[in-house]
Amino acid sequence: MNREPLPLRPDPGSGERRSSLGDLLLTSDRGQRRCMQAIMISAFVYFICICVLIYGARRGLFAPGPVTILGVLMAATTLGFYLVVRTGLNRRFAEATMTFPQAIMAQTLVACGYTLTGPIHAANLMLFGLVMTFGMFDMHVKYARIMAAYTISVTGIAMLWGWRSDPTVYPAELEILYFVLAVTVLSAISQLSVVLAKMRARLKRQKDELQLALEHIQDLATHDELTGLANRRHILELLEQHAQRYARGGPSFYVVMTDLDHFKRINDTHGHAVGDDALRSFARQAQAQLRNTDEIGRWGGEEFLLLMPETPPGDPNVGLERLRTALAESEASEHVAGLRVYFSAGLSRYRKGEAIAETIERADRAVYAAKAAGRNRTVAL
Repeated sequence: MNREPLPLRPDPGSGERRSSLGDLLLTSDRGQRRCMQAIMISAFVYFICICVLIYGARRGLFAPGPVTILGVLMAATTLGFYLVVRTGLNRRFAEATMTFPQAIMAQTLVACGYTLTGPIHAANLMLFGLVMTFGMFDMHVKYARIMAAYTISVTGIAMLWGWRSDPTVYPAELEILYFVLAVTVLSAISQLSVVLAKMRARLKRQKDELQLALEHIQDLATHDELTGLANRRHILELLEQHAQRYARGGPSFYVVMTDLDHFKRINDTHGHAVGDDALRSFARQAQAQLRNTDEIGRWGGEEFLLLMPETPPGDPNVGLERLRTALAESEASEHVAGLRVYFSAGLSRYRKGEAIAETIERADRAVYAAKAAGRNRTVAL
């Protein structure tokens, strides 16, 4: 009985080996890989050019000695730029892609090829345009203009050299026509490069502005504009995250509700601007006196909610008393001498499995107990 051949199973390590080989040759850094890919493209073009030079030399179209040197220079150029990127030396330059020096070197080699390839020298004009096109997507406006001027200059020098050395193969009439066409095409490509460079700069500027606007929107969505603290929604999100972490075996935490004492009197006596100063003073001192692991947000009006992770054998009230002392020693507003801010606080430890709203409600009841007991104190429930 005939059996169907079993399907071949892919080697589970083949993908990893390919990835490792790719990282070894091209690096695993995304930015460096982009530079490396550009070098690989130019390496492919150089390889084709070297093959053409070898073919022409064997067919007797070119002198073997000079074109051999040119081929070696092409290979050395590719290897040199590859090593610079692979070792990370390109990061020391303002233009890490090194498009400009690569293009300058390529145009120099193409110009040399123009003087050495005799009967097919006109084909090098396409390579001049190719290099200009290759560089137009990455080059800065200034470098694009320098590149165009340099390319036109070396093209003219190569044509003049060819005419002077072998006017039969490089007749002046044709070289003039070639030069006019080359200048026209290269100038057009240069102008396109400038337009693209300006578009890239504009897009980058718009992207940066959009990023700043997005960050500002995100900040407004999560922070209180007056105090700079987390807003009510954001502090609730942090509380839920800590509750989930606690359910998975993480540390417990305390919820502290604070209310500034006699805040309405401050507003009525000194105005809302001084009241805002008092709120900012409390926020500033809270950020300075509490632990880095503590989170504080503005709950609403003169109420603030603190999230204080439990760190045995620490006592969360230590930080609250430190804050209370700092507020008593500092003026709440530069507009009213001697104005101090005091607060009542309700402290409640989160109980595993309960809703965050229950913990907050318990802390809120503790605040009322603190106020009923004389204010400027902390009550735990």
